[in-house]
Amino acid sequence: MVERKENTADIVVNVGSEEVTVANMTYTKDIDVSAIYGSGQTIPNGYTIGHISYEGEIECEGNKHDINGHFFDGNGVPQVLDSITVTHLDGSETAFYEVLCTSEGYEVSDGDTTTTTYEYIAMRKGSAGSVDTNPL
Repeated sequence: MVERKENTADIVVNVGSEEVTVANMTYTKDIDVSAIYGSGQTIPNGYTIGHISYEGEIECEGNKHDINGHFFDGNGVPQVLDSITVTHLDGSETAFYEVLCTSEGYEVSDGDTTTTTYEYIAMRKGSAGSVDTNPL
């Protein structure tokens, strides 16, 4: 499993067309790989990719009710977001497409900051002008 964390001081995150203030954002790319064995073989002679998935957490700062409108409809049902786009300090972008929140959490601390954490899954990831596709 490959896991990567972004430094939120260096990025701008857009949920759809709206910029959100992010305290923390993570994602994991999970690749399901299985060995292929020939008849009577104990050593694999190939591999197959079962699926690739993207999931992570995004912790947003600000008023929970304002932020929830980016991720959920008026009934609390998750909206499928076109994308979550991360613009890095160097100007490059990483985007997650067809994003759906799978849970939400709320935290109030003794400081001035209130954060809301959302777990999400994404269908595809893109960067540098290319987007993941199914192999032929």
